[in-house]
Amino acid sequence: MKTDVTYLGTIRRVIGAKVLVEIAREITSSPIIYGKSYRLGQIGSYIRIPLGFLNLYGIVSMVGASELMGNEDIEGVIPHGERWIEVQLVGESYGKEGFQRGISVFPTIDDEVHVVIDEDLNVIYGTSGPAMVNIGTHAASESLPANIDIDKIVTRHAAILGSTGSGKSNTVAGLLKALSSNSFPNARIVVIDPHGEYSAALQEQAQVFSITDQTNPLIVPYWALSFDELMWFFVGRSSANETIQDTAVREYIFTKKMEICSRLKAGHLNPEDITADSPIPFSIRELWYKFDREFRVTYTDMARTSEALETEGDAQILKSAKFKPPGAGSSAPFKPSIQSNMGQYVNKILGRLKDKRFDFLLKPSDYDGVTRDLDDLISSWINHEKSITVLDLGGIPFEISDLIVGVVARILFESMFWGRDMPGTGRDRPLLLVCEEAHSYLPRGGGGQFIVGYASHSIRRICKEGRKYGIGAIVVSQRPSELDETILSQCGTFFALRLSNGEDQGRVRSTVPDSLAGLIELLPALRTGEAIVLGDAVPIPSRIRLPLIEPRPKSDDPEPAKSWSSIRVANVAYDEVITAWRLQNIKPIIEGGTQNGENSG
Repeated sequence: MKTDVTYLGTIRRVIGAKVLVEIAREITSSPIIYGKSYRLGQIGSYIRIPLGFLNLYGIVSMVGASELMGNEDIEGVIPHGERWIEVQLVGESYGKEGFQRGISVFPTIDDEVHVVIDEDLNVIYGTSGPAMVNIGTHAASESLPANIDIDKIVTRHAAILGSTGSGKSNTVAGLLKALSSNSFPNARIVVIDPHGEYSAALQEQAQVFSITDQTNPLIVPYWALSFDELMWFFVGRSSANETIQDTAVREYIFTKKMEICSRLKAGHLNPEDITADSPIPFSIRELWYKFDREFRVTYTDMARTSEALETEGDAQILKSAKFKPPGAGSSAPFKPSIQSNMGQYVNKILGRLKDKRFDFLLKPSDYDGVTRDLDDLISSWINHEKSITVLDLGGIPFEISDLIVGVVARILFESMFWGRDMPGTGRDRPLLLVCEEAHSYLPRGGGGQFIVGYASHSIRRICKEGRKYGIGAIVVSQRPSELDETILSQCGTFFALRLSNGEDQGRVRSTVPDSLAGLIELLPALRTGEAIVLGDAVPIPSRIRLPLIEPRPKSDDPEPAKSWSSIRVANVAYDEVITAWRLQNIKPIIEGGTQNGENSG
């Protein structure tokens, strides 16, 4: 009724789900309704259209006055000087039934429009159930909790997008804490953390694996890589065409994998059922030693039956066998009749094996397939007592982060795929993979640093097929314009924090329905820790305020004003800095620094 205190105005135009509303002249911009002041015409606020027992709900996407619009088409509908709002219809409720998305009956000219008050918000957001979890409060009403649907997050995937300083890391930490709360003690979440931000924030809920941690080291066995991945890592091969050297390496690896088939801890295999790509252990050091020896060997006789060996080498310590140098002309010792062309390969492989930065990959401890196998690795990652696993990739060389993320994601996907109908895994216990700083290894178009796109390939597969096997993904990025298009398009829910870059806003705008594109205009004006949540996990697009998480992720900015005005540290231990760089090992506390009375100013 127009006499109701919630009355706002009447409908003047309906175009599909878009409605133009003329605000009544007597309505002030800040009416007081049931003792509470409401601001009218706020972008992102809600309205209600009563149609008998049916109530339609919409979101305000545009406001204006007819003489300022400059649009004759609008001015022909609303008289000059009158205020108007443009509304996008999003859902409805019938009688005492709960809110549901979609419109069954559309309004028409002169239908009344009312302000949405707290009672109406309770109808919209009153959806309850075992899948709903609280992550904060609604900006429209600080007393109204904001809930999201976990089932939709895991099965339909999600994206958390926001500029640096917008509260993105705090949002991720808050969401993960909510998902791993006491209500979900059996949750399984794996966080790919390129910069080691979440170890402190999630220390109570997470098991952290890091390449610098002696207790829980991050290990990704090289033998879990496919043959093409191995060749890219060791010799930089990115072409699909195999050389003679590639063929020789492939045949050796295949032979060694066949030899261990009958002794594998996770189950014996028939050698006829495997390939060089099968994730079966073999010794990369023995591979290097074999081809290095063939490259260096000389013979004392022309028949090449007796080696001119001086000292035998050792594959485990990367010591080459030493042979007498070949003689001049036709004199002994003699090189092989067919010269080995593996010199370049063995030198590159040796360089990788000696580089301590790759120990987490090339020294897989006792993961030899007999003592411990791939099942032990997967179990250590996702079958411990805590709900969250943080794979800290800090310290891993940037140039192979694409490869490592791709391998980790593939291992997790394959474990869920092949165990999809088994108790305790697969669909019986879904897994959520969180990709922090996703733009750095899931680039748009597969360009930039990563030509091969191992990570993009694995995450795309999860986003396209994962829900059928119980694995979902959340991608987190400060530059959505640089993210892989396919991955972003597969996300059913978006947490959009403050974004000031026009190109980034455009990418988010292109992923939401046209009817809600007006909400994207709010992104530059969002407060820190505030997000617009759109998609399957919320009943209606919402502006949500997330609480500050303590302890915080290690993503906060340094404080130059504070540090530059403090006492300078004398004798800074740059020698330890360089040693840590060379050893790829960060000490928790750098010792040796002392302070003097000299002021840094």
